[in-house]
Amino acid sequence: MAPEYALHGYLSVKTDVFSFGVLVLEIVSGRKNHDRQPDEEKADLLSYTWKLYQQGKALELVDPNLSKYSRDEAAMCIQLGLLCCQSSVPDRPEMNSVNLMLSSDSFNLPRPGKPGIQGRRGRWTTTSTALTNTNASSSGTGANKASASSSLVEEYSRNSISVSFIDEGR
Repeated sequence: MAPEYALHGYLSVKTDVFSFGVLVLEIVSGRKNHDRQPDEEKADLLSYTWKLYQQGKALELVDPNLSKYSRDEAAMCIQLGLLCCQSSVPDRPEMNSVNLMLSSDSFNLPRPGKPGIQGRRGRWTTTSTALTNTNASSSGTGANKASASSSLVEEYSRNSISVSFIDEGR
């Protein structure tokens, strides 16, 4: 569950992105988000994943029961999962960008920020920017939307042709 929803009941399209990121990490690791592990360090999947990622050991997260897998794909899935679980709501990608990231072989993923992490005692650690209303820009002018579209292309695309921005009427 996304921290902004758990703490304040705030819902947006990025809330589902957070949940998708957790699901990706659960699939890669073969573990639930909150396992009853005797090892306190591994009990919370997001904080454990973040720690491994920061240490450059992200592939240690991969389920040991997988006998054969692509290291590049596993690393990409871990990084994508962390991108989707960032504590800062505006920094999470939109699902159309996630789809592009998953379907492209030549896509360079941006570095993720710290995820919104629920600690062992059920307290969330998150930044104040995590609660920023990402829908605020949708009420702006067309110029703001064009600027947002342009920055999306620059951040997630090798060229200006490979990303389409579609306003879904929200």
